[in-house]
Amino acid sequence: YNGSLPSGDRGRRKSHFALYRRAKANGVKPSTVHILNTPQDSKAVNSRGQHSISFTLSRNQTVVVEYCHDNNTDMFQIGRSTESPIDFVVMDTSGGGGKEGEDPSVAPSTISRFACRVVCERHPPYTARIYAAGFDSSKNIFLGEKATKWKNPDGHMDGLTTNGVLVMHPEGFPEDSRQGLWREISVCGDVYALRETRSGPSRGTLVSTP
Repeated sequence: YNGSLPSGDRGRRKSHFALYRRAKANGVKPSTVHILNTPQDSKAVNSRGQHSISFTLSRNQTVVVEYCHDNNTDMFQIGRSTESPIDFVVMDTSGGGGKEGEDPSVAPSTISRFACRVVCERHPPYTARIYAAGFDSSKNIFLGEKATKWKNPDGHMDGLTTNGVLVMHPEGFPEDSRQGLWREISVCGDVYALRETRSGPSRGTLVSTP
């Protein structure tokens, strides 16, 4: 915890990460929304080669939000996967929450393979925003039927991941650091109070939006 790995920093597995302006912008932003009624339609949209987020509402209805290139932002992805879309590989500690001495390969992980993404503006003030879930090797994010998801008042879909992406701002940093309140980040970057349980079906109270 807090600054070191037992085996030291290696490649994309590090104890801390520096975000930098990329040579070429790779950020994406929401564009077209599709409401699809058959699995075939959903598969056709997801295979276009564009980034997309799929919200499965039922066996017969899926909302797919396509994303287009954004010249003004850089995107960095964090997760347990070692596949190429992940910039920073994050490993479990103590066998992923399993019992001490338990084989880490079979213990349940508390970190998603594609856990979250950080999107940074390429120009001042270089604002960085965190979003739950990362795009996989096919440039897709899928929220299945059982995932916590909803439609916001403005009409756009949002949701939470199974493991959740939690953030906390220490109070009094750095002179007199104290633990602040833990919050949860949604797929679209809104900030919520914690759910009653880590993977609970109901979201917490909305705290702020990007």
